[in-house]
Amino acid sequence: MSKKITVIAGCILSTTVFAAVTSWAGDIGDIKVYEVTLTNLTPGQPIAPVMVAAHQPGMSFFVAGEAPSEELAALAEAGNGAPMAEKLRATPGFTAAEVGAGGTGPGQTSTLMITTARGDHLSLGAMLGNTNDAFVALTDVPLPKGMQMTVYMASAYDAGSETNDELCATVPGPACGGEALSPDDSGEGFVYIHNGIHGIGGLSAAEYDWRNPVAKIVIKRVQ
Repeated sequence: MSKKITVIAGCILSTTVFAAVTSWAGDIGDIKVYEVTLTNLTPGQPIAPVMVAAHQPGMSFFVAGEAPSEELAALAEAGNGAPMAEKLRATPGFTAAEVGAGGTGPGQTSTLMITTARGDHLSLGAMLGNTNDAFVALTDVPLPKGMQMTVYMASAYDAGSETNDELCATVPGPACGGEALSPDDSGEGFVYIHNGIHGIGGLSAAEYDWRNPVAKIVIKRVQ
């Protein structure tokens, strides 16, 4: 699998607010704006800028147990959700897909806005920076009704696109600053629930391991 995709620095700690502007809805009355807030629940994993997508029910940007796409590899290995967002915008059934401008440090919170259409569900994903290819994900969840708020707890997945050697040469986050993409390493070949940091390479399990869930996601309608 070729993974020649430009890397975006994904683990800058900041808060971002922005709006999605694309929609397949023909009736302006169907348009709704939601605020999506992510809180990082890990002790040592910065979370890269989050990729959020609004779409018709039954869709998502990956399938657990199946092979990762090049776009998922970019998101999970490099913290670069832009290729995935671009792909989803061109996919029928997706209303909007956007990527935040900054990441979220341990214990910190970031917020963004996304525009949706009637009946949409939401999915999101972002790399855990001090890993080979771990990413937090929420898939195909319903949006809250009315002006209510919904809270979800999100787990970490392994993209299966890069071997978990935990070597600083292949971990791009602030703990290491290594290579983001490994085009000659095809990893396990399928997406699965990540089993954490084991301290087998340059990363300390005491500092960088986690237990699921890794993030709290709060969604509320603002318009």
